Amino acid sequence: MLQVIISPAKQMRVAADTFTPRGIPPFPERTERLVRELRDIERTQGAEGLKRLWRVNDKLLTENIERLHEFEPVSHEAQLDDPTVARFVSPAVFSYVGIQYRSMAPEVMGFPELEWLQAHLWVLSGLYGCVRPFDAVQPYRLEMGAKLSVDDARDLYAFWGNRLAQVICADGPTCVVNLASVEYAKAALPHLPAGSQAVTCIFGEDLRAGKPVQRATASKIARGSMVRWMAEHGIERAEDLVRFDIGYAYAPELSSEDGSTLVFMKRA
Repeated sequence: MLQVIISPAKQMRVAADTFTPRGIPPFPERTERLVRELRDIERTQGAEGLKRLWRVNDKLLTENIERLHEFEPVSHEAQLDDPTVARFVSPAVFSYVGIQYRSMAPEVMGFPELEWLQAHLWVLSGLYGCVRPFDAVQPYRLEMGAKLSVDDARDLYAFWGNRLAQVICADGPTCVVNLASVEYAKAALPHLPAGSQAVTCIFGEDLRAGKPVQRATASKIARGSMVRWMAEHGIERAEDLVRFDIGYAYAPELSSEDGSTLVFMKRA
């Protein structure tokens, strides 16, 4: 069993011109709890409290407060048939707008590739925990690394605990292909159940002291390209990842012997 994890994007939209969502994220009660906490922060600390938490400028603060006010917690799939709810939600893979998602380009994928995404891909999220590509999501602002304590949890990592890993590996021993940032990967990888393993892909632009140098924008593009390549080729085994060759080439001499880290270097 192979599953892929990626990070969300900060920028989002309601993608009303795409497919209809197929379901809802796996933790609706916990998402609703976080929404209540965010609204409590606004009530007790005002907009400045949310601005500190979100680390945004005034324009983004206004936009995201409006989104918070409009947020409609969805606890049952049947709610997706309600026009009032439907106008706020869209499938996750089309809702996130960012470099990685533009590189992945799900909007121009064929049906087989989209089905591969639905069966193999998870988007990690501070608000939702984790979502399948066709799960219904709404625009929000909450990074996994945000300094938010909820109930007895000191931060979102503690709030989510091992839940993300348990859902991702629910069907038995799983190979998790890690294409997420460090901020998001550490919400899932440390909690993988016995028998499961992780393979982290690194995309280097050049070498420094014999080690690959990663650059944020280039890595996002490469991660999106790899997800797309995996979908197009129907990848089911981690061993086949070394064949990825879109702008990069596998570097076995820089990769770990046990296969837990695969390094790809930018082609000249």
